[in-house]
Amino acid sequence: MASASAKRGSGKARKARFTLGRWGNVALLVGLVTIGLPVAHALFGEVVALLGGAMLLGFLLGRWTAR
Repeated sequence: MASASAKRGSGKARKARFTLGRWGNVALLVGLVTIGLPVAHALFGEVVALLGGAMLLGFLLGRWTAR
């Protein structure tokens, strides 16, 4: 039977997934705010755009600051 560490793969293989880095995250957040919120406002209305933006911001900040 294989050990648990062999099943997970090496540390390098797990680290090799695609990441944006700090400034990539900032660019993603700015892009979502400048493009995503006006589009959501036009399609769904002000309340849905504000609630969706707040939920998305909370989710992204939670993911980016989790350790």
